[in-house]
Amino acid sequence: MDDLPNNSTRVRILDAAEALFSARGFATVTLRDIANVVGMRHASLYYYVPGGKEQLYIEVMERNFKRHRTGLEQAITSAGQDIRTQLHGVAHWLVTQPPIDVTRMHQADMLALEQAQAEQLMVLAYDSLRTPIVAAINRAVAAGVIHVPEPNLAAMGLISLIESVHAIPAAYQTLPLEQVAQQLVDMLFDGWRVR
Repeated sequence: MDDLPNNSTRVRILDAAEALFSARGFATVTLRDIANVVGMRHASLYYYVPGGKEQLYIEVMERNFKRHRTGLEQAITSAGQDIRTQLHGVAHWLVTQPPIDVTRMHQADMLALEQAQAEQLMVLAYDSLRTPIVAAINRAVAAGVIHVPEPNLAAMGLISLIESVHAIPAAYQTLPLEQVAQQLVDMLFDGWRVR
């Protein structure tokens, strides 16, 4: 992919494709849809993406997950040493980004891709989202601040819970999504049971 054009038009294509794939999934988005958003002819996309829709999807999702990993790492680092504040930073990052429907990706989008590519993309997805959070949890466990027997499960559960905030209908949003996400972090962190 190093010999492909790397200019503002290509970035606009990647951005438009990411928005459409994130909202609708791989199967329902066509290259014509992407071309219409960018304002170019459908056939012109092949200059920028000779491998077609599958190549574009893979490139867009790889870029998306790398951005998420960097964003999560920065959110955790900038939050300081307190695990609750770090998890609030994670929640803030996730609710301020377009939603990631990992379930749809796993159950639908990946089935439309070549198996090796799909497996590689799902590993990148889970690692990019999970790894920064697991590292923060492990540091807090080692410091004796929290007890989490399964950090990977805790990280993926946190991500799923925070991502679900994107699906709350506007009529039921009594608080800004970031506050809802922080309350969910606090519920996980503190538990519901009276002690």
